Amino acid sequence: MAPTKTNHPSNQQQPVDRRLQAIAYSLDCLIPGLYLWLGPLKLRLGGSTAEETYPGTIHSPVGIALVLPDYRIYSSYQGSYDP
Repeated sequence: MAPTKTNHPSNQQQPVDRRLQAIAYSLDCLIPGLYLWLGPLKLRLGGSTAEETYPGTIHSPVGIALVLPDYRIYSSYQGSYDP
């Protein structure tokens, strides 16, 4: 008999917040824009939606960032975009 897969919490992936992932992608690629995330509120003025295969995210519930056209970035987020 083949073993059955159980639904333990360790086997389930967290749902992806596409809005936060788009912010992470835009910051990672240095796409100009203003980005703000405050819990459930996510604001992206400029930037781009994330590619389907982009695995990154932001690991902070609150932050603000500004990316200027000359690739200067000012951000309160100093963490990694890795999943």
